[in-house]
Amino acid sequence: MLRADLYEKEVSLDTYLSSKDCRACGFQDRDEFLRKLRSGTLRPHACRMSKGRFLSLLWAARPEDILPPTEVLQLPSPGPAGLYPMNDPGPDSPVLVSGNSDLSITVLSAVLSTTISPFWYLVVDTDGHTVDMALVYEVMSAERIAKAFEQEDMNRKAPASTIYLPGLATPLCDELAQRTQQPVVPGPVCAAELPLFLGEEGWKVQVEDT
Repeated sequence: MLRADLYEKEVSLDTYLSSKDCRACGFQDRDEFLRKLRSGTLRPHACRMSKGRFLSLLWAARPEDILPPTEVLQLPSPGPAGLYPMNDPGPDSPVLVSGNSDLSITVLSAVLSTTISPFWYLVVDTDGHTVDMALVYEVMSAERIAKAFEQEDMNRKAPASTIYLPGLATPLCDELAQRTQQPVVPGPVCAAELPLFLGEEGWKVQVEDT
């Protein structure tokens, strides 16, 4: 199987990793800590940091541990567009936006399965294109996202929410904020970075024995 590029190489731990994290796992040297983390030999029970924090770092260092194996799409593969409430979201729960490519839905659903935090997952009709190609073909636009936002009555359901766009869609943020009158923030390029990007308060990990 020729695996799709899920932008794993775009994940950078530099802005997240602190010397406190390294010491919590018994390392004084940052590089040694990262080597152990990326090798998969370092486990949560060996560290003093919270399991949620550890797993978020681990998934960012080893995206293959959280992202499902996905095959390169030769043609657009549309999945269902619409609004998917995750973990009983409320009026201030974050809104995660993605396109209706089967690949995108599969990947983001796998990442969302690791959290008990509430989210609104808004799948926009991008004609089945992944986010990168949807931007190329201009089928993921501020206009389309705002239209989906309106169709799903998000101003009533989530009036105090922040909207998070995929990192590649950063250029759409300002226009979308004007159209929706709600804060819009660019998220990471790779979905595996979301738990670390949102932090322990924003992404409460579904902890299992590890």
